Amino acid sequence: MIRIKNLSVKFGEHLVLNNINIEFKKGLIHGIVGLNGAGKTTFFNALAKTLKPNTGLLQVDNVPLTINDTAYLETVNFFYTGITGNEYLKIFRQTNTDFNLPVLQDYFKLPLDELIENYSTGMRKKLALLAVLKQNKTIFILDEPFNGLDLEANKILEIIISSLKEKKKTLFISSHILEPLLNTCDKIHLLENGGFIKTFEKDRFSEIDEELFGKLKYQANQIISKAL
Repeated sequence: MIRIKNLSVKFGEHLVLNNINIEFKKGLIHGIVGLNGAGKTTFFNALAKTLKPNTGLLQVDNVPLTINDTAYLETVNFFYTGITGNEYLKIFRQTNTDFNLPVLQDYFKLPLDELIENYSTGMRKKLALLAVLKQNKTIFILDEPFNGLDLEANKILEIIISSLKEKKKTLFISSHILEPLLNTCDKIHLLENGGFIKTFEKDRFSEIDEELFGKLKYQANQIISKAL
């Protein structure tokens, strides 16, 4: 079990995560959804141990979570200038013995001998994903992994996510597009105003759209009906 106890994060006087207490079952794919500003990326940064919270305890099976437990695909990844895709991948030590770069490179159609600054947004996302997959971590955190990918690559990513689950990995995924989460996740957790307010099992996924966008759609309809 992954346990989050009394997790709070503040930036100055702005409270982003507010005393979160929640448990996540290991070996499942957990979707994290919420409107802009809900705290999704901040939560992922705390979970990945790249951000020190103001308060809180994060545990895996009653042992403190460490940065060695997590592989983190950020929304926008940092790349050094003047290096190729191959050189970037060599920065990350391969601990996943099943990782087969030639096969994945061919499947993703990545020109690894070219400079990264010549890559498109989608190609950079694929390269960062390969770096994450090289690592044999317990927990995979994927923040907006479907952004910038074409339809084919999106479907391949869904298959990769399912494959990681088969290997008993725990995954946390966010997306502004609900459909990939509905296709891949075992549970989807709604984050609002810095706290988790609801968890949806698969048989209740149909309720998420209204729960997430109900108020927004009502307000938008009121405004647009007066403006158009």
